Amino acid sequence: MEKTRQLFLGDAALATGFRLAGFEVYPDADVAKLDELIDGLQAARTPAFLVIDQALAESGSRRLDEVRREGGRILLTQVPPLTHPEQMHSSIDERIQQLLGLDGENA
Repeated sequence: MEKTRQLFLGDAALATGFRLAGFEVYPDADVAKLDELIDGLQAARTPAFLVIDQALAESGSRRLDEVRREGGRILLTQVPPLTHPEQMHSSIDERIQQLLGLDGENA
């Protein structure tokens, strides 16, 4: 069975911790690098655990949207900024608020 790659892309301040945990790290990666890595993972059908920072999660990457829709081989999660963890916003926050009947002001 093929080994699952563990990758972190994002803020260099977070990269050291992920490197120590055994992740491949891409400090201060941009959207182009994210898309390049996702393309490679999809083309090779490589299982992966992909951790990205808040900025990349909100980057509007079409490749990232594909991963979110597909599920399966690439498991995706995001982490908040190191200096402002309270600013964490998940890609599903808005959907959950809609399901609960909350608007942005009452959340």
